[in-house]
Amino acid sequence: MKNLQFKNTVTAILQHLTAILCGLILPRVILAHYGSTLNGMVHSISSFLSYTVLIEFGIGAVIPAAFYKPLTEGDRDKISAVIASGYKVYRKIAAAAGIYLLILIAIFPCVTKHQVSRETTTMLLIVSGIGTIVHYLLGAPENLLLISDQKGYIAYGLSTASTICSTLLQIVLVRADCSLAFVKLCGTFVGFIRIAIIYAYVHKNYEINTRISYDTEPIPQKWNGIAQHVAYFILEKTDIFLLTLFASLEEISVYSVYFMVVSGVRKIFNSVCYSIQPKLGELQARGESGVLNRFFQKFERSIHLSTAVVYTIMGLLLVPFIRVYTEDIHDAQYIRPLLAGLMAAAYALQSFRDPYDKLILASGHFKQTQNNYIIAACLNFIISLFAVIKWGTEGVVFGTVAAMLYQLIYMAFYDSRNLLKRPVSVFLKLIASDILLAGMIILIVKPLAGPAESIIRAILSFIRL
Repeated sequence: MKNLQFKNTVTAILQHLTAILCGLILPRVILAHYGSTLNGMVHSISSFLSYTVLIEFGIGAVIPAAFYKPLTEGDRDKISAVIASGYKVYRKIAAAAGIYLLILIAIFPCVTKHQVSRETTTMLLIVSGIGTIVHYLLGAPENLLLISDQKGYIAYGLSTASTICSTLLQIVLVRADCSLAFVKLCGTFVGFIRIAIIYAYVHKNYEINTRISYDTEPIPQKWNGIAQHVAYFILEKTDIFLLTLFASLEEISVYSVYFMVVSGVRKIFNSVCYSIQPKLGELQARGESGVLNRFFQKFERSIHLSTAVVYTIMGLLLVPFIRVYTEDIHDAQYIRPLLAGLMAAAYALQSFRDPYDKLILASGHFKQTQNNYIIAACLNFIISLFAVIKWGTEGVVFGTVAAMLYQLIYMAFYDSRNLLKRPVSVFLKLIASDILLAGMIILIVKPLAGPAESIIRAILSFIRL
């Protein structure tokens, strides 16, 4: 079992390290070849298309909780029933996603017509939207099954290979001066191959019968994740939504460059926590509370320590990195120290929150915690809405900081009182040590930020494509 956890964690980290590296190279190539306006357009379209997760109604978070018990019991029929029930929802989601794509095609070009041609915008929407719809029609429940069965290393490995192949192909096409829409279409096609492999593997090795009949709903909490899902969506997408309405595409491009770096680190932390969630779910399903508490305590401490170290260093070195990364790009102001600090703080809080969030999800406490997600989303949107008008990009990120701080405190207190049955002072002591550690790192690393720029330039020299 420990070997499975190790494989899942390592391949999850490798997946996101690959995503970070490719996420640094490809946008830089697109930025240099097509300019900040089209780069901002790509990021904005990607963000708006990701809004389709809103119509998932939280099913992606609820399905793993339904898998844990039949997996521990080896009940293949129940596993098939969960997948069959999941597909009933996902087909409806795919249809809704198609309608949403048509709406975007009708409206989006009108918003950006003074900066990018209608034809270019429409084609980018179509080729990007195809991948979203296919994801819902094929392979989504199967991917969740692999991760729930602690075989996420298969899904993560395929994702890593897909990311590498897609990035290399797109770079070649950019260098060949192909249209940006064609470049994105080819990258999407590589993703189709990954989905098909996962689908075939699961159906062969788990003997899945998607036509199985069932008397009782195999996903009893199918709709209990709606509040969390909608709130999570608002938390994740408020920034780009407001910047699209109140800022220029160049400003979105600035945000996307900072977000690219910070979210890359964030994804590594999230992938580690996500790979641990099935183990938390297994311990909950077996009722092993003592083992669960000891396991979670080690998990919690390691995340706090690594988050304090990594995000503090990243916050200090982010501006030197961006200065080198965009030194020959002059159509927007990319050097923003305050933005760097706010970004690092917002996503550090999110990573601190992850262990508590994953324990809630693994325990199936969707309904009990839904108000927390709703309040955090409202805080983020309201604060960001007022702040973006006065402070622009920095303002929307400040809204995220406030929402993440609230959610971290709520989740840590909820888990302590309801799932771990321990005093909240354990969490408060961890936070105090995190602040002390971050302060020590700032004193040590800040004087080195200047010399570090030359090292960063040497490391990133191969990105100059």
